[in-house]
Amino acid sequence: MKNAQLKGLGQRLNWTGWFLLINGALALLVGLRYLPWISIPDGATGAYVTLLYLAQFPLLALVAGLPLLVIGLIPSRKVLITLGALYATSALGLLLIDTVTYAQFRFHLSGFVLDMALKGGTQVFSFPWQMWAMAGGTALGLLLLELVIGGLLARRRPRARWLALGIATIFAGQLTVHSWHAWADANHDSRITSTSRAVPLYYGATAKRFMEKNGLVDTEAVQKSNATRALSSNNSGGQLDYPTQPLSCETPAQRPNVLIIAIDGARGDMVESSWMPNIDAFAENSLQFTDHYSNGNATKPGIFTLFYSLPGGYWDAFTSEKRPPVMITRMQELDYEMKILGSAPLISPAFNKNVFASVDDLRLETPGEKPWDRDIRITEDWLAFTEQRGKAGDRSPFFGFLFYDTPHNHRVPDDYPVKFQPYWDPVNKLALGPDFNPELMRNNYKSTLHFVDHQVSRVLSDLRERELLESTIVMITGDHGQEFNDYGKNYWGHGSNFGQYQLHVPMIVHWPGRGSGTIEYRTENFDVAPTFMGEALGCGATDPTQYATGNGLFQRRQRDWSIAHSYMDYAVLLDEHHIVQHASGQVETLNDDLESAPAFTPEPAVVQSVLREMSRFYR
Repeated sequence: MKNAQLKGLGQRLNWTGWFLLINGALALLVGLRYLPWISIPDGATGAYVTLLYLAQFPLLALVAGLPLLVIGLIPSRKVLITLGALYATSALGLLLIDTVTYAQFRFHLSGFVLDMALKGGTQVFSFPWQMWAMAGGTALGLLLLELVIGGLLARRRPRARWLALGIATIFAGQLTVHSWHAWADANHDSRITSTSRAVPLYYGATAKRFMEKNGLVDTEAVQKSNATRALSSNNSGGQLDYPTQPLSCETPAQRPNVLIIAIDGARGDMVESSWMPNIDAFAENSLQFTDHYSNGNATKPGIFTLFYSLPGGYWDAFTSEKRPPVMITRMQELDYEMKILGSAPLISPAFNKNVFASVDDLRLETPGEKPWDRDIRITEDWLAFTEQRGKAGDRSPFFGFLFYDTPHNHRVPDDYPVKFQPYWDPVNKLALGPDFNPELMRNNYKSTLHFVDHQVSRVLSDLRERELLESTIVMITGDHGQEFNDYGKNYWGHGSNFGQYQLHVPMIVHWPGRGSGTIEYRTENFDVAPTFMGEALGCGATDPTQYATGNGLFQRRQRDWSIAHSYMDYAVLLDEHHIVQHASGQVETLNDDLESAPAFTPEPAVVQSVLREMSRFYR
């Protein structure tokens, strides 16, 4: 009886450690329910997944069980075992619910899903009584099992040295799988990287820059091999179901050139003759979509949604599988010559692994010390590209992407003649605050737009001089907006909220044969791929829902909701409210002024549509 009392603190902590370790094994067994959604094409992938399971699920149990260390301070054996059993049952039950969520939606349980379930009730998540009965029986069975495990550990008191060995093995396994993942990521091995997403709370390490710097990976060779695989990839295998059906396309009678010019941080209300005179003049003779919104408040989701026209939550899946957007692969099928020029690196965010994964000889980084140096360089390189084509008499269509970055830095070259006053120099973002004069930052921003406008004017003038405008679709837009404390809530820059100032971007489209005009209905990045696919690339017979969320720029959208992502957060955007899922797990509902609106409840049909759109391109 004396040994069974767990009187000493050391005995209770030893009990807690073993209890968590055994629950790690139970968590691993529950985690087997994720295996149907993990593609294991060969033995190496199987070995990685096995090691990942052995390292991740026991670690989840250990981390989730840290509060039990506090419970372990209670000297009563019965209280300790009972509370431990209840806690472990709840944790395993939550993991079981996550397996059900993942099986249905292909994403893990989150505060957003729980919030929608509570607000939408049975109209969103409806289960038969048999399932509720099964859930109750499972919970009771788990509780009894935990009580038995707790009691046996209290009586037998296994050795602490073996516990320490078990914990050390778990951390050694973590080091191994993260190192393996980092190597696979640097070498674009999607067999490994694509498996990780199904395992909850696993974020595989990356060390691409370190490996490149130390000569551990040949970047050019890997990119060339990756482009070949991506271009020849089909819709078999992997976790993606994209497109959901084979595309129905034909070779168009005319293959127009396509040039997309994206300006980092360009706000939709900043196309003005004072600081963007050339783009403003170009817009007067083009189609202006005055109510266009990016589906991301940062570069990563902004560019991703521009090309895929899908929610940014698909980033990890497309990146791990190196699956390019159909818009790019379709142009490659039609023998478009590709010229991708980014002032900012295309490896951070890793657009070389998704948007441009199939582009051979992709330049990952543009030489230049400052953003404006690189902006000038990509302009010069584009002009050299069109000159070379002109000299060679090349009549094949081209696709160009120019991504300007100077506005991101809020500064122009010291000798640049146009600086709107008062000009903020030096720029010290630590000085930003609720009482900071926003005109200082705004004037710097206008100056950077003027600088980029000049570079863009060189590109547009070159197209005119070469008589290419008559055969080239030119799109000028931004990846996201930019905020200058417009709401009075101390928000500056981007990536911090989903209000209009960080999402509203220009959308100016010169489309030969469509004339000019102003389009005032709401459009978004979700509409871009369907527009090119249906109107220019011969895929008009394909339902856009097979590869995109939107329906096209030239018709009103068919939804009364949208989705926008940041780097970590995302939001469902309704007419007057935002439902925001924060990385911390917190969910909050805001109105259009970013004021809290906790009483608002979305329509169940909207909730169902959103959840479906966030998951329907997974297998």
